[in-house]
Amino acid sequence: MPSFFNRRSSSGLPERDRLHALHALYETVLEPTHSDIINAHLYNIHLTQRRTAVLDVGTGTGEWAIHIANTNQYSDVLGVDIDWRLMNRDVKSKYGNIDFAAVDVEEPLPWPRGKFDVIHVKGLLLEISNYVRLIEKLAMVLRPGGLLVITEVETSYVSSTGQESPRNLKQWDACVEAAFGSRGIDVDFPSKINYSIANSGVFAPDPYCLQLAVPAGSYMRGDPLTLARRGHMHPQVLLSTLKRILSVLIEYGYNQNELESLMQSCLTELSNPQARYHQRLFAVYATKIY
Repeated sequence: MPSFFNRRSSSGLPERDRLHALHALYETVLEPTHSDIINAHLYNIHLTQRRTAVLDVGTGTGEWAIHIANTNQYSDVLGVDIDWRLMNRDVKSKYGNIDFAAVDVEEPLPWPRGKFDVIHVKGLLLEISNYVRLIEKLAMVLRPGGLLVITEVETSYVSSTGQESPRNLKQWDACVEAAFGSRGIDVDFPSKINYSIANSGVFAPDPYCLQLAVPAGSYMRGDPLTLARRGHMHPQVLLSTLKRILSVLIEYGYNQNELESLMQSCLTELSNPQARYHQRLFAVYATKIY
């Protein structure tokens, strides 16, 4: 699977810092529910005196994998990503129960059927050409009774005040949909995750789904990582994210100068403190029944 983005961002924050900020932001939005669901599932298995295996797909810097390893001493955690350079592989858990590997999940998976008790996926929307197929493949390496957790955020931004999106944001969204659609990527898939899993025939028919708002506001000043933890996106984080998308739009054939101008106007709009834009984040927790 070729990486669609330059993982070393040339604008805004360096890629490692961008991923760290996004992890902190999502953590702010999702917790404590996210960890409570996963830890409860692992705890119930540990009560049977069996160790568990956890797979973190798209681990990035590995922060979530390290956290889950440090809070579950009877779990063996594996973090995988296509780009090993971003993984913090020198960090060891206090229980010695974590490992990292470079794995292309669009290729045949290197694990046997029923290997994992929990599979955690986050932020792969724009990297996977067939997300439904990925879910099917992950289901095969998940144990019966295992928990599949998928967290994805939409690429579009909406106003928390209910105002209609301006022309520049609509134009950017149309470019993103066309460019990534040419790669077989459905940018609207986050809102369809629950439906896809529920109708797979492999998971319980009514998976638990959270729909949350991830703020894109940059109307506060300060350190980007601190702001992320408070639920706000710093301009550098937002710029880095849009720049990663920009490269795909240029490759698709849009005029670079026009795109850069459009992107700057979108950044200005998204920084509007009165509009208070956000992205919709979907987190789905599904139990495998077969």
